[in-house]
Amino acid sequence: MYGHTTCSCRVPHTVKPPGRCPHCGSTRLIRKGTRRKKLEIVQLWQCKLCRRAFTPAPAELRYKTYPLRIILDGVTLYNLGYSLPEAATKLKSRHGYNVSLSTLASWMKEHCELTTYRRLRPQLRHLFPPTKTIRRLKLYHRQVYSFAFHRPKLALLRESRQHARLAPLADFLERVPNDCPHELFRESSRASQIPNFVNRNHLIVVEKENFATRTAALIVPTVGDNRLRHEALQRFMLANDSVTVAVEVPIWLTAADIDALEVEYGLRLLPEGGGPRVLTGHIDFLQVRNGAVHILDYKPDARTNKPIAQLTLYALALTRLAGLRLFDIKCAWFNEEQYCEFFPRSLLAQDRPRGGGEAGH
Repeated sequence: MYGHTTCSCRVPHTVKPPGRCPHCGSTRLIRKGTRRKKLEIVQLWQCKLCRRAFTPAPAELRYKTYPLRIILDGVTLYNLGYSLPEAATKLKSRHGYNVSLSTLASWMKEHCELTTYRRLRPQLRHLFPPTKTIRRLKLYHRQVYSFAFHRPKLALLRESRQHARLAPLADFLERVPNDCPHELFRESSRASQIPNFVNRNHLIVVEKENFATRTAALIVPTVGDNRLRHEALQRFMLANDSVTVAVEVPIWLTAADIDALEVEYGLRLLPEGGGPRVLTGHIDFLQVRNGAVHILDYKPDARTNKPIAQLTLYALALTRLAGLRLFDIKCAWFNEEQYCEFFPRSLLAQDRPRGGGEAGH
């Protein structure tokens, strides 16, 4: 999951370069040799402003015996349903490290704030074996997407009184492997590239820091390859938090869906005569919490890249595909520093014809 090969101590493990000096905040950084730890060699960086050297890891983990990626893999194995002895055996097989059971237990305790699924684990562990806890499917849609959903969380969703009206989401996710019209994704317009179709004049975006930002700050620096950071974050959140139910969820809107939405909300999603009236996309993270479905998009450049139209389209797609009400959906984009949330229903309400209303409200 975080590089299932035996770690070599001859070269430093590649991680994301730091953006700023942790001591003075300067961005003027240079490589400054390496530091040999017990089980790995790490890259050192030096700030050209304050001249202090550091490693690009969270301060509380900088002097840990085991590399952070090994610690996170151990935590993930446990939350997938493996016992402590089974997790230790798998860590030995994957990475070559003999990790004691007491050390594994201490990792669970240290990261309990971000691995909230641990509270649900005793209740749900018996439903599926660890190898079947998460259902994964490769989607070959112009590029490869790793769609996955957490089966015990979906079972819990169906039993929850608070989220009873959201249970159709579980049905939709479980149907995707059989019902996804893969051929539509070859020639369709992509949700991430359509022109803005909403009026942002009165849009209210709430900016905050939450579990998603803190988890990204923990996971992203452990992955050096830009292409792999996204998937590493998805895998960790799906296995370890209590609210992420699926990742890389495919959505599609046919011409009939688009026509119906344009009439209902008084907007124009796609121009006439511009090719097939089909829209497709993939939701980075799908969460269920606090009585609502949350659509999340990870954006490294979250401060400048604001996917408001894209996320709103995802929300509209879920009203058609999963039978959800727009009232029950929130959207957000985030990175390691900020989480920006908005309600698509309030955004679209501005553009409705007089007398229009959402069914069921």
